[in-house]
Amino acid sequence: MRKLTSRARFFCHTIFVLAITVLSACSKNGGEDSIDSEKFLTCKINGQYYEFNYMVNANDKPSSDVVHFVVIGGYEKQDMIKGFGIDLQLADGAKETTYTATGNTALALHGKYYIQNMKDGKIVGTTGYNGGTSEGTFFTLTITSLTKWGVKGTFSGKLKLVGGDGYADVTEGKFSAPYN
Repeated sequence: MRKLTSRARFFCHTIFVLAITVLSACSKNGGEDSIDSEKFLTCKINGQYYEFNYMVNANDKPSSDVVHFVVIGGYEKQDMIKGFGIDLQLADGAKETTYTATGNTALALHGKYYIQNMKDGKIVGTTGYNGGTSEGTFFTLTITSLTKWGVKGTFSGKLKLVGGDGYADVTEGKFSAPYN
């Protein structure tokens, strides 16, 4: 049996990665712009409804039965200018329950809303709001389902403008995010 050359291995690997990328980009409805009803991240920010349904996913699939990290994120549109993310880290492992972090708790739970600032089609900065561990903020995450597929739940909070005095109130948040 002949050994594959480095070039041939690279070519095969590239084809494999492209095939996986193309297959994972397609949903049941057939296109990268369509939204799979099983994947979503929505909420109200200061009373305005947002859908962060583009590229919704959770962290990599856990390698053991104990889930130490729950990371969920999504973008509003394909341009990725607005996004929302949730990060939870637990030494003992996540469970289907409610977690709340305030500016003075030790729980590593963060809600993050960010907007890319654009000028002449280029990103010139980011406006970010964080909640959970910052003084004057809170973030609540309820995990309703934690399976081999991914994580589902609800969230809310008060996020503070990074480097400023403004706040963003997050209400009616819900998500369903498959593992990467």
